[in-house]
Amino acid sequence: MKIKKFMSTQIIKLDPDLNLREACRIFLENKIDGAPVVKDGRLTGLFTKTHLLRAFYNGNSATESIKNYMTKKVKVLHPDEDIRDVDIMYTGRYPVVENDDLIGFITKSDIMRGLNRVIDEMAGQLETVINSAYNPIIAIDREGRIRIWNRAAEKLTGMSAEEVTGKFINNVIPESELLNIVKIGKKEYGVRLRVGRTPVITNRAPIIENGIVTGAVAVLYDVSEIENISKELKYVKELNRELDAIFEASFDGLYITDGKGKTLQINQAIKRMTGLGEKELLNKTMNELVENGTLSRSATLIVLEKLEPVTTTLMTVTGKTLLVSAVPVFNEEGEVVRVVTNVRDISELNRLKQEIEKLEGLRKHFESQINQMKIKFSGRIVFKSKAMEDIIYQAAKIAEVDTTVLITGESGTGKEVIAEIIQKNSNRHNKPFIKINCAALPESLIESELFGYEAGAFTGARKEGKPGMFELADGGTLLLDEIGDLSLHLQVKLLRAIQQQEIFRVGGTQPIRVDVRIIAITNKDLEKQVVKGEFRKDLYYRLNVVPIYIPPLRARREDIPVLIKHFIDFFNQRYNTQKKISGEALEVLTRYSWPGNIRQLENLVERLVITSRHDLISIEDLPDFVLSDSEKSGEDDEDEIRVNQIIPLKKAVELTEKKLLEKVWALYNSCNRAAEVLEVDPSTVSRKLRKYKIVNKRGGNSAI
Repeated sequence: MKIKKFMSTQIIKLDPDLNLREACRIFLENKIDGAPVVKDGRLTGLFTKTHLLRAFYNGNSATESIKNYMTKKVKVLHPDEDIRDVDIMYTGRYPVVENDDLIGFITKSDIMRGLNRVIDEMAGQLETVINSAYNPIIAIDREGRIRIWNRAAEKLTGMSAEEVTGKFINNVIPESELLNIVKIGKKEYGVRLRVGRTPVITNRAPIIENGIVTGAVAVLYDVSEIENISKELKYVKELNRELDAIFEASFDGLYITDGKGKTLQINQAIKRMTGLGEKELLNKTMNELVENGTLSRSATLIVLEKLEPVTTTLMTVTGKTLLVSAVPVFNEEGEVVRVVTNVRDISELNRLKQEIEKLEGLRKHFESQINQMKIKFSGRIVFKSKAMEDIIYQAAKIAEVDTTVLITGESGTGKEVIAEIIQKNSNRHNKPFIKINCAALPESLIESELFGYEAGAFTGARKEGKPGMFELADGGTLLLDEIGDLSLHLQVKLLRAIQQQEIFRVGGTQPIRVDVRIIAITNKDLEKQVVKGEFRKDLYYRLNVVPIYIPPLRARREDIPVLIKHFIDFFNQRYNTQKKISGEALEVLTRYSWPGNIRQLENLVERLVITSRHDLISIEDLPDFVLSDSEKSGEDDEDEIRVNQIIPLKKAVELTEKKLLEKVWALYNSCNRAAEVLEVDPSTVSRKLRKYKIVNKRGGNSAI
């Protein structure tokens, strides 16, 4: 608000030589109490009723000039000054001057009128802002009476401002505790409460005037809306990441412009095909790129001209022939807002055609592996034992060097998963990982599967021949499962392939170079087979460069409880159940010998989840073979402690105590339950668990 809107332009001016009597007359006739004193058009002073009274009070003559009594140092205002900046305590009136000319006069009454108008406008704006706010806003005075209740608050509570204004806040929203803010005079953030049935988060603060709390204000946030918005935002972000990943992963080039042909985005395939990147293309129009010779011509420009999809061919500076398909994207008004261009390198088609057979073989192999993985746990290992921790660490270290690995252990211990860990952590993790079970194929087929065959190598062979697993795994890893079942005849060929890094196809005469890492798996004792003449010694030594032995489950019983929990959780999710297992049943399963190891354990847990009648799996649900074996194990446990050497009694007691605590903690993972079984106080269990560092022992979070 500027001064010129409120000043008076009908100015009564006084001459400095005017006497006091005449000035008194002018004041009375015009009903004013002051006027500027002007000489030759210039402001020289200010004469007011106060000056006049002072002169008469002092007994001065009425004929004296006012110039002897006027204020000569006059504070003036500019017409464009904000009226809110005027100090009304300085004087009761101000001359308004522009370019040294007196153009108006403003009094304290004029200023107050202007300030009242400013206050009215600000109050109206504040009310509009408060009512326009998306979140409910509630304010009270120091007695707890409601003073502000915006439209969002009306919507949230179903009560209008007219209904609640002036009412005591605790009678309207008892749970608000807003009056408490007035009492303590402190802000509170993120407080959860319910308004009716609606959960909200509120930020509350006191209203302070001149250091005194005069009320409190609260801003409410609907938690359900915040959660919905958060979920939607998360979904949009994930969708954008997926779209970006798809965009970049596309083998074909993708080129996007706006409705004027300006380049907005390109993917990696465009860079590969054209040799041009963001620096040369982004934010450049297609007209620019054609005019400066970067592109020979543009399908995008044709689309913008014809307003329909276009397919054409282009030649790059490197001599590649590209098939280009451009499609317009229209908005609701029918305007082109994007042009999406798909670019394919036709010159690569011939090369790709030659790779089809090799890729087809890989596809079939991977499809077979995927079908198997659908019914297995693959890629994760759950463990707690130190033995498995050492094996995982060993596998990760072995993965760093490109050497042959022999993995041994009973069936179902997880040998293939350890092989996957080695492959995934090796420098070949992005290359083919081919698996073949040497025991699953007859001898007449396994040679051609391993080494492939040439055209017409045998009756029924394809006329174009077929690559074998070694060729398919070239550059990657070949997993030979059940290597102990390979015939001596094929062991010779396998040894040569590993040592010479070359193979001969069945029926072939020319060697084929291959770069393959071998991981062999067996559940047999190859050393005994070597002694019996069933396995070649030289091949055994060639495979046994880095051996990994996976102990059976009965040798690492502390893994059994965590595996059972993992499998129960998995099958609960698969079958939409909520099964749990009792401590007694868990103890029995832990004592069982598990001849089938983890595979047997997984299958039994699935059976229990499906067939148990109650949500809690108890001993009654366990099969007889587990119960009978567990009873034998329990009898053996009575005499489990052996004295092999003489050690101090205190140390022996501590070792026994530690072993017992480790076993009971693995079973129950609860101080109270462990204390109940051991018949001691829970505090004793807790103290000793900390003493022996059992509660801090590191276990894995991965499982077969």
